Amino acid sequence: MIRLEISVEAMKREIEETRNQVKTALGNLQTERGTWEEKLLTMKDASVTALYTAIQETKTQVQDELKVLAAEKERWNKELKESVKMQEVVLFSARRPEHNTLTKGQTMIFTEIILNKGDAYNKENGVFTAPYTGAYTFTVQFCVYPGKNVDFAFMANGTPFKITRIHRHSSGYFACRSFDAMTIVNKNENVKIKIVSCSSGTILSESNTHHWNTFSGRFIQAI
Repeated sequence: MIRLEISVEAMKREIEETRNQVKTALGNLQTERGTWEEKLLTMKDASVTALYTAIQETKTQVQDELKVLAAEKERWNKELKESVKMQEVVLFSARRPEHNTLTKGQTMIFTEIILNKGDAYNKENGVFTAPYTGAYTFTVQFCVYPGKNVDFAFMANGTPFKITRIHRHSSGYFACRSFDAMTIVNKNENVKIKIVSCSSGTILSESNTHHWNTFSGRFIQAI
């Protein structure tokens, strides 16, 4: 009987120890589970954050590329418009000098517009302003009294590109002479006729019906 009681007590102790071990193991498993859940949540948050950051970076990159494309589109449209404009006619012709008595250094101002396609010639100051970069041709005609002389220059942006002279020695009637010049002019540069030297008194003769002093020009080709 005593031996049986001892065996039962030993079995109780083993069962209790086993139960304690099981409880400890379950506790450890619960702790590990909590740890893994925390890690998984952290990894999930990190993945979501990384994904969000990547999306934002991609969005920013796409927006930047769209801005570049928009700027390129605007530039192409501008160049296309300029190209179309360059195919338009630029042509002017003016007459009637502001003064028939000339002075050295004077800019010739032809006050009456005959034709001004493109509105590039200004009758207020005698200046033609190039709307496009390219080749232009210009013509001036002066009707000079006998015994008079005038030296003048075609000026492009303040620099002469052709200098010529009319010298009337004869005592007869006036004579009208025309002169041509061609040059390359950049966009927004100006062209005008400048008096280099001249005789005194009235030099130019002008008639409404018979003879005109004129200044004309036209755009030939873009360069």
